[in-house]
Amino acid sequence: MASRKAEMSIRRWYTYAAALAIIALLSVGAAGCASSSRGSMAEPVAAGGVIDLTQWPWNEEGTVPLDGEWGFRWLERGEETGLKPAYRDTTLNMPGTWGAVEPGDGKSLDDIGYGEYRLTILHRPQSGMMAIRLPNISTSYELYIGDKLVQSRGHPDVSARLTIPRQVPATVHFGAGGERTELKLVVANYDHRHGGVRTSILMGTSEQIQRLQLRHAAQELIIMGCLLMIGFYHLGLYILRRKETANVMFALLCLCVGLRTGLIGEGFIVRWLQGMSWGTAIRLEYAAFVMAAWAGFAYFRKMYPLEIPKMWFKAATLVGAALILVAFVTPTLSFTSWLIVNQIYVLLFSARVLVGLVVSAHRKREGAMLALIGVAGLVVTIVNDILFYNGWSRSVDMLPFGLLFLIIMNSFIISLRFSLTYDRAERMSAQLIEWNSSLEERIEERTEELRRSYVTLEEAKVELERMEHSRARLVSNISHDLRTPITLLRGYLEALRDDVISEPEQRDKTIRSMLSKVEGLNSLIQDLFDLSLLEARRLELSLENIPLSYWQQRITEQYGLEMQGKGIRFRCERIGESAPDTIVAVDIRQMDRVFANLLYNAIRYTPEGGEIVLSLRTLPETGGVEILVADSGPGIEPADVPRIFDRYYRKGDSGSSGSGGGGLGLAIAKEIVELHGGRIDVRNSEGGGCVFRIELPARR
Repeated sequence: MASRKAEMSIRRWYTYAAALAIIALLSVGAAGCASSSRGSMAEPVAAGGVIDLTQWPWNEEGTVPLDGEWGFRWLERGEETGLKPAYRDTTLNMPGTWGAVEPGDGKSLDDIGYGEYRLTILHRPQSGMMAIRLPNISTSYELYIGDKLVQSRGHPDVSARLTIPRQVPATVHFGAGGERTELKLVVANYDHRHGGVRTSILMGTSEQIQRLQLRHAAQELIIMGCLLMIGFYHLGLYILRRKETANVMFALLCLCVGLRTGLIGEGFIVRWLQGMSWGTAIRLEYAAFVMAAWAGFAYFRKMYPLEIPKMWFKAATLVGAALILVAFVTPTLSFTSWLIVNQIYVLLFSARVLVGLVVSAHRKREGAMLALIGVAGLVVTIVNDILFYNGWSRSVDMLPFGLLFLIIMNSFIISLRFSLTYDRAERMSAQLIEWNSSLEERIEERTEELRRSYVTLEEAKVELERMEHSRARLVSNISHDLRTPITLLRGYLEALRDDVISEPEQRDKTIRSMLSKVEGLNSLIQDLFDLSLLEARRLELSLENIPLSYWQQRITEQYGLEMQGKGIRFRCERIGESAPDTIVAVDIRQMDRVFANLLYNAIRYTPEGGEIVLSLRTLPETGGVEILVADSGPGIEPADVPRIFDRYYRKGDSGSSGSGGGGLGLAIAKEIVELHGGRIDVRNSEGGGCVFRIELPARR
């Protein structure tokens, strides 16, 4: 559900961005149409150095470009050093750079040189002030109306040494009370790759030209201000979080384009810093152009490192540094002539960014589609500016608009990321609330688990202490059971050696007693060995299918006469004899050992005249077999019942000793029963004595 919501949010942002891109393109197109379309009346064009504006309705149609064929006087450079310069009079179309426009006499011009434009304007007498808007002209000029100097930028001269370049737009206001106005525009260029007038000179009423100037100034100030503010904003983000180097790259991009915007066009930075020379301004402009391209490439390299390899960033850095160095150490005429290298640099790495963003968008990287739209718009404006500054297109500088569009797309990316981050934060907050609500319950569960663990550890501690006590008792019992007969044997042997026992009858009796003790020791050792095998589950059973009826008969035959001789009544009975006989899978030799331990233990503690009953029955619930051995002896102390099957456990007169009193019989019996998959336990009967109960699995 959350991923679906995030996907819908991304699609919504892409829709907004696409709509904004379309609106921006339509706005630029509308602005271009508005600037090129001046009404229904055709614009007058100069011919032979004369333009007729007598029919031009100033109030209805507004400003008019003074385009067309101007009179032109060109200083032949080969004659420049003579006392009397050689001029060539011809005509030249306005606007256009000298090297790109063919003069009226068909002889091409060089972009480096000195020339004079002349134009006669025919118009109706005007009561109000008129004005002329002069664009940036390469690279110095003087404007005369009649014979009066009314405006200049720099100082044009026939000598390159005396020429002072300066490029800033200007507005000239003049009275037009007569029917004609003579213009003379002196232009000199020895410092730039292109000389001449690149854009149209406009004429209109003072109010019209002033509105035009204010509109251009406001437009450039707004763009420059936006770029600088956004640049300093991202620079502040970088200062607050140094790891985000993409912020400083985007800040450099905005600041460099903002700097370039202030140097060209209306030239606000040049106007503000009165002491800045044209050479310094043009160097800063070219350096900012290259630096902006490098910063933009570095920004997208940081944003999408997998799609834009590091080697491309290193190449962009090296080439960009070289171009900036060239701009600061070579003459302006040299590095401006190599502008095509800067433009190729910008286009190449812009294309690489576009390719990387296309791949990123295909891989559905976050914000890649919006970045692709923004960079595509920026590249379009870069191409437009390249065509404009090379004199191949009559347009305007659009790069700041392209960057502003990229910034808008970047703001959409930031908003998108903020939205997704906020969505993730909401989900995490909900999870935290859920976890907090169940935290107390979990703490209680963990506390209960710890309490149970503590109880278990306490029980294990008690059990370990009991086992240690049992081990110590076991060692003591084994030592006693081994040492006692060995001591007796030693005494008998010493007596025989010293002839203390010399009577043959007494000697035979002693030897028989010694053999009995040796057999007891052998039985004890064998019991220990068998118990070890049983506990390690290394004793293999030889299972046989024994019917209960046969087992009943076998036990009766083995122990009936012996108990009768001891004065003890013995019954071996099968409960439910009418039921089908049950087959028991047992190792009959090992089970005989179990019954021997249990029955001899019962005989030892059953007084003469007492009774021992062994009963066998089939359990209907499980199909197993239950065997009970009950005696009429004194029973077992309740405290001794839990440890009755431990090794060497003996206490008082309790019936817990088996196998000749060695204390191993019941432990062996328990291991044999469990090896058969059964279980054994003991309890005291209400009428006296105790009952051993064995349960074995069986099959019919």
